Amino acid sequence: MSRSSRALIVVRLSAETGASTSPERQLKECAALCNQRGWTVVGTAEDFESASRATPWQRPQLSVWLNDRAPEFDVIVVWRLDRLVRKVSDLHALIDWAREHGGKSIVSVTEPFDLTAPSGEAMASMIASFARMESLVTSERVTSMRQHLLATPRWGGGSPPYGYRTYEKDEGRYLEINPDTATVVREAAGRVIAGEAVNAVCRDFESRGVPSPADSYSRRKVERDFIWHPATLKKILSSPALLGFKTRNEPVPGKRYQNKVLVLDKSGQRVRMAEPILAEDCWDKLQSALATNSASAGRPSSPRTPFLGVIKCGGCGKNLQLHATKKKRKDGSERITSKIRCLSRPGSPACTGYVFTPDAEIIDPVMRLLLTEIGDEPVTRRVYVQGERPTRIHATFEESVNGGQDHWDYLDTGMTFAERWRGVDISAVSKDLVQAGITVECHPHAEGGHVPRFPKDLKQHLAKAVEHAHGEVARDPTPVAYPAFAATLGP
Repeated sequence: MSRSSRALIVVRLSAETGASTSPERQLKECAALCNQRGWTVVGTAEDFESASRATPWQRPQLSVWLNDRAPEFDVIVVWRLDRLVRKVSDLHALIDWAREHGGKSIVSVTEPFDLTAPSGEAMASMIASFARMESLVTSERVTSMRQHLLATPRWGGGSPPYGYRTYEKDEGRYLEINPDTATVVREAAGRVIAGEAVNAVCRDFESRGVPSPADSYSRRKVERDFIWHPATLKKILSSPALLGFKTRNEPVPGKRYQNKVLVLDKSGQRVRMAEPILAEDCWDKLQSALATNSASAGRPSSPRTPFLGVIKCGGCGKNLQLHATKKKRKDGSERITSKIRCLSRPGSPACTGYVFTPDAEIIDPVMRLLLTEIGDEPVTRRVYVQGERPTRIHATFEESVNGGQDHWDYLDTGMTFAERWRGVDISAVSKDLVQAGITVECHPHAEGGHVPRFPKDLKQHLAKAVEHAHGEVARDPTPVAYPAFAATLGP
C-alpha cells in the first residue's frame, strides 16, 4: 500500500464580489473530500485576491507554497477551478509547473476532471475558459456601475479628496467642504502662489503640528505624527477636485503612477460633486506656481543609487537614495556633489536622517562587509527532486521522511559569490541581494557602522536569487559607474 497523498487546500474569496462562496464552506468541503480519499491535509492557502488579476504565483499565501514549499504536498485541492485560476494561460502554466515538480495533481471538489489524463486537461481548459468569461462579465458589470456613478454628483466610495468630507443623503453618500482641512488647503495654495516652496510649507505645517492627510484619513490611528510629504501636498494642490468637480485616475503611458483628470458627462460638461474650495482663477494661478516650483527644483541627472533596495537607513529603516546637486563656480564651471541619504526630509520628525558619501562610506564598506560575510559561500542552483514512494509496510520512519519525500537539491556550481560578482556591474550584485532578501542597516562609523541583515535559511534564499537570474549575471569587463566597486572586488 503506497503512502497517503499530501493535500494542499487552496481557498480564495473573490475581491470583486461579496457573493462568492465563503472560505469556511470551501475549506469544509475540500477537507471532506480529502478525508473521503484518505489524503492528509498538510496546509491551507487562503487568499483574498482576484484570480483574474493575480496569477497563482502572485497570491500572498499560495505563492509561498508554490515557490518554497512544493516538496511538502502532492495534490492541490480546490472547491472549484475558478478559486485557483480564471485564465486558461494560468491554468496551463500551473499544469506545466505541476508536471515539473513531482507530477502533482489538481483536484476540484465540485467539477469532475482528472488532470493526469489528456481528456482531463481539455476539460479543465474548457472550465477555465467559462470562468474567464464569467470574470469578464462581472468586471464589465462593475465597470458599468462605476461609470454610472461617475456621471452623477454622488460619491462612489473610498476616502474623499482632502478638503472634503462625506455625508448621507437619499440613500447615498455625497461630498461637502470640510472646514478644518479646507482651511489648510487654502493656506497652502496661497503660500505657493506667493512663491513659497512646497517643501517649506510642509516643514512649517509639521512645526506647527498641523494634522497631515494621513492623520486625517486613518481612522484606526491612535497617535498622530504630523508628517507632511511634499509629493502628497503637491498632489492635493494639483487635483481639479479642489474646484468641486469629480475626477478619475488616468494611467500615464510608460509610467507607474496615474494622473487626476476631470470626469465629463455625456454632453461633455464637467460633473460637479460639491462646492469648490478654490475659485477657478486661483486654481489656475496655483498650477502655474506649482509648475514654476517644479522647474526650479528639478533634479540634476545622476547615476543610479548603488545597492538600491539593499541599503537602509539605520534611523528609520527607509531606503537610502543617491542625491546629486550642482553649484556653479565663479569661473562658470559646475561642481557636482553626490550624497547618499535617507528618503526622509532633513529635519522631519520621521527620522533624524543619515548622510553618507557614496564611495567611501557606502560602496566600499558595504561591499567589503558582504564579501566578508557571504563572499566564500558557494553559488548553488536549486533543483526539484521527486523522492521515491516507499510502502508503509517496508519503509522505516527515516526513509519515509527523508528518502520518500519530494525535496529541493542544491547543486554546487563550482563558483563562490565573490567570484560571481567579480567584473560585474554593481546593479547585478544588487539584484542578487534583493532577490535573496539581504539588506544592510547603515549607520555612521561613529555610531557602530553598517549592520547586515540576513534572512533565515540564507543558503536557500541565495539559491533562489541565482535561480531568478537564470544562473547568469551580465558581465561588464569595464564597470565605470562606481570605480571604488571594482577596486573592492580586486582583479
